[in-house]
Amino acid sequence: MSNLKLSDVLRLLFSLAVAAWAINWVLAQAGANLTHEFTSANYGWIAVGLVLTTLGTVLTSYRWSTLLVLQGVKISQWDAFRLTMIGVFFNLFGLGGVGGDVFKMYYVQAQAGNRKEEAILSIVVDRIIGLLGLFVVALLTLPLVWGELRVAGADIKSMVGFVVLISVVGGGGVTVVLTRDYWLPDSLKEVVKTVGKKFPAKLTGLIMRLIRSVDLYRSHLSTVFRALMISAVVHSLATLNVVCIGKAFHVEGLALRHYFLAVQVANTISAVPITPGGLGSRDLIIQQFFKFAGADPRANLIPFGLSMILVLWSVIGGIFFAFAKRSGGVGTSIGGRS
Repeated sequence: MSNLKLSDVLRLLFSLAVAAWAINWVLAQAGANLTHEFTSANYGWIAVGLVLTTLGTVLTSYRWSTLLVLQGVKISQWDAFRLTMIGVFFNLFGLGGVGGDVFKMYYVQAQAGNRKEEAILSIVVDRIIGLLGLFVVALLTLPLVWGELRVAGADIKSMVGFVVLISVVGGGGVTVVLTRDYWLPDSLKEVVKTVGKKFPAKLTGLIMRLIRSVDLYRSHLSTVFRALMISAVVHSLATLNVVCIGKAFHVEGLALRHYFLAVQVANTISAVPITPGGLGSRDLIIQQFFKFAGADPRANLIPFGLSMILVLWSVIGGIFFAFAKRSGGVGTSIGGRS
């Protein structure tokens, strides 16, 4: 602590202030005093949920680090975890939870040497793979609840339909990129190169670097597939975290398939930039799906318990942010190679 500076203290206070705002916001949405419900909860299950959240974050940071390595940017697992935790904190600011990606880009590009663009691209690819993993879990869940969805209301069907549509569009887009050699003839490639010469050389060079970076992922499909499977596991752990919250509040009437459907749909829709970190929108959607599943009224506590855990995790991310140094402190082991 002898090296603690005023800037560290100010950033820590700022982190805690944001966390306090988020907690108050979550409680305000409940429209009721939750003191009794939270004090009577089984906190052993809450602890299990926090362990699952930690494991999910570790796997997420590992997934990103493997994508960075393909781009020639070396980063230790600890630094990847720290940057991911800082991203968790800044998700409170970004609509749809994208604020963390922006600040991860800010930190890592300063340490990536001449591989800045490639490092930033890895974050974009990591976000896409994260969403694809969400879609995989959602689509695997659908057959388990298909019979129930057939008699669901229009609101439930429309939200599920939105997830299916986004899954098909997103998966189709990625497939088009990965199979470029099969549908893009050489003649068209030459046209693209010719058109590119009409743009400034710097811009053309940047675009070509990004294309080569994407090609690296195309030539290492096993790594991309492994990242996709990790993403599916992370989203499954996130769902089991919600199950733990339900157990903590002694909620009855919900099967595992109901949790998986509600969480995947809620996380997909909350990724749309509507509210900071998806808070609020995620809660309402989970409530609707649990009501549709016939859960007892205590299920209404689950979304607020989830938001509280996410805010608590963001507080920890804020502590990482408070003690991160803009230059060198994030990790001197990060480096780039040409």
